[in-house]
Amino acid sequence: MFVRKGLLFVACALLLSTPGGGALAASDKPKPTPSPEAAPKKDAAEPTPVSNDPQMTTASFGDWIERCQRVNVSGESRRLCEVALTVAAQGQTAPLAELAIGRVKKSDPLRVTLVLPVNVGFPSTPKIEIGDAGDPMELAWRQCVPAGCFAEATFSSETQRAWREAKSAKVESKASNGQGFGFPISLRGLPQALDAMAKEP
Repeated sequence: MFVRKGLLFVACALLLSTPGGGALAASDKPKPTPSPEAAPKKDAAEPTPVSNDPQMTTASFGDWIERCQRVNVSGESRRLCEVALTVAAQGQTAPLAELAIGRVKKSDPLRVTLVLPVNVGFPSTPKIEIGDAGDPMELAWRQCVPAGCFAEATFSSETQRAWREAKSAKVESKASNGQGFGFPISLRGLPQALDAMAKEP
């Protein structure tokens, strides 16, 4: 079962939380926990302030969803947006895979993130075939966690044009037993979802 917060949000938490993938540096010694007496007392009756901006918004476009969430990245509050697709096998409720396109900052290039179950095989290179666009897009594995294995690739303007115009797409990867597997992904609603994300501030 995959984490349902969104691929980009999960990837940011995993890859940006601490240098080196979350490992503590030698100089990062654990800080002592202050005793309850030393901690400042909070007024239990004081309500938590609520922002005028929603914490999360979602909008559906065909089979794709645009979702935006306010997150804290390196101490800075940001509104991260992505367009995402959940792929489910026929007759099953658990997702087979998830695909998302987004970026951490507006100035960053768009990236496509694929998450597959942890029974993928290594070494392997997951690929996405888009219609008759020629060579498939190759993704690089970034990290495996209990929620799944994450792979990424840059989503260039040329790639975006190909995805917008394509009528079919397919993911190919390798299972832990060495056998290859693949499944189709829907592109229905992707152009509209990308357009909506592009308008986000």
